[in-house]
Amino acid sequence: MPFSLRKRQRESRVPIDSFSDIAFLLIIFFILTTSIRRLTGFNTELPAGDKSATPTTEKTPTVGLQVDRVLFNDSPVSLEELKTQLLARKFASRPPGDRVVLLDAGAEVVYQVYFEVMSIITAADGVVGILSEEEGK
Repeated sequence: MPFSLRKRQRESRVPIDSFSDIAFLLIIFFILTTSIRRLTGFNTELPAGDKSATPTTEKTPTVGLQVDRVLFNDSPVSLEELKTQLLARKFASRPPGDRVVLLDAGAEVVYQVYFEVMSIITAADGVVGILSEEEGK
């Protein structure tokens, strides 16, 4: 009796029918076990400082140009007074961040005055910071 060698064909397919069930159960598990807490503060160490010393913060100087006058920190000045006050601030001995002088000019200011004020600020070793309004305001 001859034996016939039958080769069984094995199924090479991986059963994935239950994967979706397992994934769904894992999602449910993680949703139920997750705790959400909102932090209400944090711990920090405040530096100890000398309370008797009060820091002096100097306001950034502002030059305002209007049609008929020049304002330095909201006080009317002439161009010579502006030059004197800016030279008194000694910008040359300061770091570049402390040399800024804000220049606020209206649209109707004559260019000659605008240029003269920029020259005075630059001659006093200041850095010109130009203020501008956003369009639509």
